[in-house]
Amino acid sequence: MRFVATLVAPTASSLLDYATVQTISTCLKAHGATLGAEDWLSDNEACDIFFSELELSVAKDLIHNEIAGAKIDLSVQETSNRRKKLLVADMESTIIPQEMIDELAVRHGIGDEIALITGKSMRGELNFEESLRERVALLKGIEEKELESLSSIMTLNPGADTLVKTMRGHGAYTALVSGGFTYFTSQIKDLCGFDEDRANDLKIENNKLTGMVGEPILGREAKLEVTEALVQQLSITLSDVCAVGDGANDLAMLSAVGMGVGYHAKPIVKETAAFQVEHTNHLALLFYQGYRRKGFY
Repeated sequence: MRFVATLVAPTASSLLDYATVQTISTCLKAHGATLGAEDWLSDNEACDIFFSELELSVAKDLIHNEIAGAKIDLSVQETSNRRKKLLVADMESTIIPQEMIDELAVRHGIGDEIALITGKSMRGELNFEESLRERVALLKGIEEKELESLSSIMTLNPGADTLVKTMRGHGAYTALVSGGFTYFTSQIKDLCGFDEDRANDLKIENNKLTGMVGEPILGREAKLEVTEALVQQLSITLSDVCAVGDGANDLAMLSAVGMGVGYHAKPIVKETAAFQVEHTNHLALLFYQGYRRKGFY
């Protein structure tokens, strides 16, 4: 079976060079790997090392040891079916750096209370559906116009729009699937270029938040259900999917697909997701799939 290890360093960091790649290749060979060609996807930024005759988990541990302490991201996978046909992405703290319900709470003096509930949910200490109901209840009475003013603070994490546009440009379908709210996901969908967005519905009456959220809530299992429905719609398989998220409510989705990526993730996701982006940005997901920087959109 043929594998590929992909090393990704922050842009213009000079952390990834020919010597580093040669050291890793030598290490793999010394432990029984048969090496293929090296392929630089972007000079001093991303490089593929192809190999066989060595177990994936063993190779991953060996490379991690070689780059220990260096701010370099790593993926190790089979070379087959590497480029994915569907991208499913969480929004808050993944595509954007903000947590919108927390931002709204801060403006109304209940930021600490809501952030505490959010943190427990993202770490897997509290059921997501229950935590969302609790947080939304605390927002009762806030004017709808506050949502509009809050929209201006939303920003994209580095490389997010390039990830979406590049995958779409090469024929993949892209979906923003969030435990947040449609009011915000619809805007990020357009800004980032996703094909569609799925999220929760904040109930509003007389131009004020009612403190209620539409049911059923889109949480951990629902994210997986959406992913499975998209797979069926596109006539592909779960192995054809790249999914990315940061928190506990993303775990079911990340664990089920061919490339489940933890993005600057909470500890529970770092321990579980097979792929991680810890030091770089969303461009790493493209490099993991074998895209060259010159092919980015």
